[in-house]
Amino acid sequence: MLEVTGTLLAERGYTATSIETIARRAGVGKAAIYRRWRSKEELVVELLSHVAAGVEPVPDLGDTRGELLRLVGEAIDHLTRTPTGGIIQGLASELSRNPKLSRLVRERVISLRHGEVGTVLERGIARGDLRADTDAEIAHELLIGPAYYHLLLGGKRLDGQFAVRIVDAFLRGARAD
Repeated sequence: MLEVTGTLLAERGYTATSIETIARRAGVGKAAIYRRWRSKEELVVELLSHVAAGVEPVPDLGDTRGELLRLVGEAIDHLTRTPTGGIIQGLASELSRNPKLSRLVRERVISLRHGEVGTVLERGIARGDLRADTDAEIAHELLIGPAYYHLLLGGKRLDGQFAVRIVDAFLRGARAD
């Protein structure tokens, strides 16, 4: 059911994806879906939670730049080499007008990546590579935000070189003196 939901979101977007459409594509009745999820929002949030759970923590490499490159590179890979990018594109406009769905996505999905950024930053601060006042929330937006910007609005190719540019730009402002 989750795979079908992701495919439909990527193909049609959130508004055009209904429980009826999901049930028809999955070859089940609507009741089978409603027994497990009370709404389309819940189904979509579980899909995104499932996708987010597949993101591996960045190991301690002993190198802050290397860890940041791994973090940003994996985010870019996830958006370009898995169905996640299409799902995000299909949800983008809905997230801006559906406060409940937006809150659920922030709580259950984005917070996982935010926590991972925080862990990498803490290690970088402890090593003396990053300034002690590095703001984890802003760092998350500066490191991961450009990939979403390019995904949603088009632009430069999302690849390893783009990850290098993002990380190096971030480090110019966050490096410890």
